[in-house]
Amino acid sequence: PGPLSGRPGRPPLPMTTPRPRTLLALAVTAALAAGATACGSQAATTKPAAADAATSPGAHKGTEITTIGHEKITVPGTKPTALFFFSVGCGECAGGAKSLAAAGKALNGKANAVAVDMDPSESPQTIRQFLTSIKAPHLPAAIDTGAALSQKYKVAALSTLIVVDPAGKVTYRATDPGADQIQTALQKAGAK
Repeated sequence: PGPLSGRPGRPPLPMTTPRPRTLLALAVTAALAAGATACGSQAATTKPAAADAATSPGAHKGTEITTIGHEKITVPGTKPTALFFFSVGCGECAGGAKSLAAAGKALNGKANAVAVDMDPSESPQTIRQFLTSIKAPHLPAAIDTGAALSQKYKVAALSTLIVVDPAGKVTYRATDPGADQIQTALQKAGAK
């Protein structure tokens, strides 16, 4: 009997293969936990931010995201935010990023939509090329430096989309949702 045969007289234990995007997400998370950081001075950053002045007293402190286009977005902020966790190397992520871009465009500034790259080794230029290839060049994107967002919102798999309302509550979580689903979730979270 070999190492996978189990106890004598029993058939071998089945081998399972994890899904590629889950494997990549786990590898990225492990690298981040070991202290890896985003490369280049243009890399987007995430850091704790003071409570938004426009929110009610006692509001949750948010995380300030600086996108690869140097836009600053605080989550939670005054508007609901959809965060789509991806990697350029994840082929399955293209559809979810397209859907996020379409939902963000349909809501016309009533909510934030941000693509969050979980792989700190991917450069802003590579992310811009990815967004252009999926016909979403204006979708705000950030690199999850130090895994701040993925840890805060307990995201362990690529192609995960979450919606965070202005109070800081995750009101929606899905894998590769369509644009209509994202738009509805953002409206339920307060996009008016």
